Amino acid sequence: MYKVLIIDDEHFIREGMQSIIPWHEYGCEIVGEAENGVEGIEKIIKLKPDIIFTDIRMPKKNGLDMIAEIKSINQDMQVIILTGHREFEYAQEAIKLGVIRFILKPSKMSQIKEAVQYAVKNLDLIPRPPSSRTEEIKKQEVPSEKPQFIVNQAIDYINKHYNKKLDLQTVADALYVSTWHLCKLLKKQTGDNFIDILNKVRIEQAKKLLIESNLKIYEIAEEVGYVDTTYFSKTFKKIVQITPNEYRNKMY
Repeated sequence: MYKVLIIDDEHFIREGMQSIIPWHEYGCEIVGEAENGVEGIEKIIKLKPDIIFTDIRMPKKNGLDMIAEIKSINQDMQVIILTGHREFEYAQEAIKLGVIRFILKPSKMSQIKEAVQYAVKNLDLIPRPPSSRTEEIKKQEVPSEKPQFIVNQAIDYINKHYNKKLDLQTVADALYVSTWHLCKLLKKQTGDNFIDILNKVRIEQAKKLLIESNLKIYEIAEEVGYVDTTYFSKTFKKIVQITPNEYRNKMY
């Protein structure tokens, strides 16, 4: 089995990559994770991975500096960058460092899979001792996706980004699943669709602001992600049974 290391400062990205990609299907296994470049180098030296997925901007040491160091450790290591930063200079530097793929977040599952397949193809061409790979890859079971894990990650993402422009596509892309699959899992696991979950999160935050701040209703609407105050008030009443003003007066 080829060893894979995930290096990213976002926890849900590391967890999502580990649980959602069918690694065994490609003859790979996750051997570890790191949340910054310094920890990444330590794990690379210790675990000697064959494939690395890494972000660029991370605490302590950025991904490009880390890659420059690790290439001297193992020239055959397949490095794939997964980043939300589109700067052309980053892509240029990555090419110089021998990175095999530069994938922008949010990325599609097909892009990740293609990158893994390409890395494995490159590794297969490198002469290796017979013991370096398992001879019974076909017998390995492909781990199934964990529905509850995906739902938990989706809700966690919503809780962190509820005050921004957010839709099902954005969350699905962040978790590397299709919108159809995510919609289906949310409904099955929670009984609610995406917009219901998002509205509940936003209204809960609005309730706190109504009590803890002196912000006007339209300001609170904007603060929790609504661009239309009328829609906010209508949604609030639907969920809480009273209007935002009535709620504020009642709580005071």
